Amino acid sequence: MENIYAELARLLAEGDSVAVATIIDVRGSVPREVGAKMLIHPLGKHVGTVGGGCGEADVIRTALDVLQTGAPETVHVDLTEDITMQALGVCGGVMDVFIERAEPAEVGWPGEYVEALRESMLNREPVALATVVRGEQAGRSAVIWLNRAPLGGLGLGEREAAVVEDARAILRGRQHKLLKYGDASVFVEVQRRAPEMLIVGGGHIALPLAQVAAMCDFSVTVLDDRPGFVSADRFPTARQRISGPLRETVRDLPMDQDTYVILVTRGHSHDVECLLEVLDRPVGYIGMIGSQRRVDAVFQLLVEEMGIPAEKLDRVYAPIGIAIGARTPAEIAVCIMAEVVNVLRNGPATSISDRRRERDRKRREARGQV
Repeated sequence: MENIYAELARLLAEGDSVAVATIIDVRGSVPREVGAKMLIHPLGKHVGTVGGGCGEADVIRTALDVLQTGAPETVHVDLTEDITMQALGVCGGVMDVFIERAEPAEVGWPGEYVEALRESMLNREPVALATVVRGEQAGRSAVIWLNRAPLGGLGLGEREAAVVEDARAILRGRQHKLLKYGDASVFVEVQRRAPEMLIVGGGHIALPLAQVAAMCDFSVTVLDDRPGFVSADRFPTARQRISGPLRETVRDLPMDQDTYVILVTRGHSHDVECLLEVLDRPVGYIGMIGSQRRVDAVFQLLVEEMGIPAEKLDRVYAPIGIAIGARTPAEIAVCIMAEVVNVLRNGPATSISDRRRERDRKRREARGQV
């Protein structure tokens, strides 16, 4: 989302008008998720996608009309037709795509709003863009924060305050949502900065992992205490490459619920030190590489010698990854990234570490510790 708004800001600064298409509702299986955006340029210099195929072609055609008229429209994309050799892009679901015109302006939508959204995302401040997508005020927008007055207004009169509070509740829940109020509908688009992946250890597994994480729109930081292992040549897709003492650097790095920590150091002593620094941090994910034997030894040391409560280690994904039979560094990177995405999206996949958690839970129950 951050990249789309950066591109929108760039196009507006160049004096271009574009149409902004946003998926506001889906039913069934569709190629993109609610909140996915696309910028449609009158000269074909489009940015992003809402799924490709015939459905996207319909969106582009309507967007070109919106660019001419300035009147926002919602396209109903039906992908439920029977599957034949002639049918293109059949996914089995339906999606609604809201399209509006964005043209250069210093105040209001989009210029002032885009800058406010980007500044909040940069500062990791929760923020949402609420847009009326159906009703007399279709196209009206407001930037909404949790603890300060909105920027702009939706034109909903007496309902405005209630809608803003509903939008703040959605912002706390961190998921986009379409709200319906009789003859009006409001889409609340929760803005989140790209999730951060901190890879501790710049060895052979970190190389492909940094690449695939960047491809999945993660902002990647690689840390190693060996300067030659965190060069730009080794990690060209990383946002940050840090050389320094592992434990002290991990301790000082800012982290929040959108931070995903991957421990792939060259020795279990480094794993233990870094794990101690992140175990109580409010991060979204902690994964540690190692065989079951190595993981058991590390956790036993933490419990027996350092007094860490055993149940606290349940939040650690170790052995790391999803079981796909991975052997090579690239395959291991894929299994790690699969687990990270599974956690990010609340997916249904089973982690390798789930077996360890269940085993340890049963042991605690047998000892009367649960």
